[in-house]
Amino acid sequence: MAPPSWIILSTAPRVSAPDALPDGADLSLALAAPPGLSHLTVSTRVSPADPDPHARLDSPYVLAADPSGLLLAITPPPLSASSPATERVRRGPDGVERTFHISYIPDPDYAVLDVASATARRLPGRDILSPATLGVIASPSGSGGFMVVEFQFIVGGTGASLYCFSSHTGAWVEKKVRNPLPRWIWNFSDVLSHNGKLWWVDTATGLLACDPFADNPDMAYVPLPPPEDGDEAASGDCGCYYCSERMIASRRRIQLSNGTFRCGQIASPPRKPKDHAAAAGPHTVTMRTLADPETAHWTLDYKVPLADIWADHTYKAAGLPEKEPVLAFIHPNNPDVLYFSLDHYLFAVDMRAKKLVECQAHESAVSPSSLFAWELPPAFTAPAAAGLPENGIDSGPASA
Repeated sequence: MAPPSWIILSTAPRVSAPDALPDGADLSLALAAPPGLSHLTVSTRVSPADPDPHARLDSPYVLAADPSGLLLAITPPPLSASSPATERVRRGPDGVERTFHISYIPDPDYAVLDVASATARRLPGRDILSPATLGVIASPSGSGGFMVVEFQFIVGGTGASLYCFSSHTGAWVEKKVRNPLPRWIWNFSDVLSHNGKLWWVDTATGLLACDPFADNPDMAYVPLPPPEDGDEAASGDCGCYYCSERMIASRRRIQLSNGTFRCGQIASPPRKPKDHAAAAGPHTVTMRTLADPETAHWTLDYKVPLADIWADHTYKAAGLPEKEPVLAFIHPNNPDVLYFSLDHYLFAVDMRAKKLVECQAHESAVSPSSLFAWELPPAFTAPAAAGLPENGIDSGPASA
């Protein structure tokens, strides 16, 4: 069976012994057509079978992807021969002495996975402040090289730093960039590789973008469209502007679809005056397109009440409850189709037709943070791709 053009990838790879994978492979990818989940398996050469129990991370996780077929993963450290815990005794205000054990917490490791060649490359150790600021981008030379980039900032500072690892040099270097919003606390949901740039996505305020291969990268800022009029989260009920923006951000998804940035959002109905127990009007789903990144011009594509979806016979036939779902992601090739998660269901809706087009139940509740839509590179979807088991690609069915 031919592989799908895109997949819903589970961000939690499985770990397997090397002899369970194709000869010489560091990883394998079991493809499943959406709405099924595709699963990545990595060798114990990539992620240890017995992680260090003192580490904060106990299993691998995919952080970012590049359209060329590169995945950036964070992995737990192996068992280390670190110094044993030291004991410290402290007498509390009540006069009772208490013993504390202080031990070293090992840092996680990072690896770039080339799914097409089923190979992995570990990155040299470095103190990463936040894995959420890391992205991976293929070299523009087309030589198979890549760069991993971390964005570091200090709230209140007009400058920031990019820490860049180049596969060609095998070393980390620091590049200074400007911080377009010095007083903002950046919180990135994704770091995307697109058109030769890395894009850091903060669903509360906007996107940062630059070419990390440049000697002096120019950091651009693209603000998001304002929240929907009457959006409950925009009313400031939480008493904090930043928190209010974060409430809105939790209901947004910013993603590339058909090669263009899209912003999908579920807007809450406004609350009735002096009645915080009831809401007036339906929840609505909106989609906007970034028509021009230079001017940050977003166009409204559609605005659909959830009630219209619930009323359609396709939704009723699926037996789904009429309650607000979570916007999981946007179809990577068709922005009219949105995927939602609700309990243990993952389903897709054609928003213009207001019809449910796909629905699948999974063994456990589906969290959008545990999956992402990944458009497969042409090498994966070519007719010959079905015959590439030696590269660790299995186009057969995969269990959800």
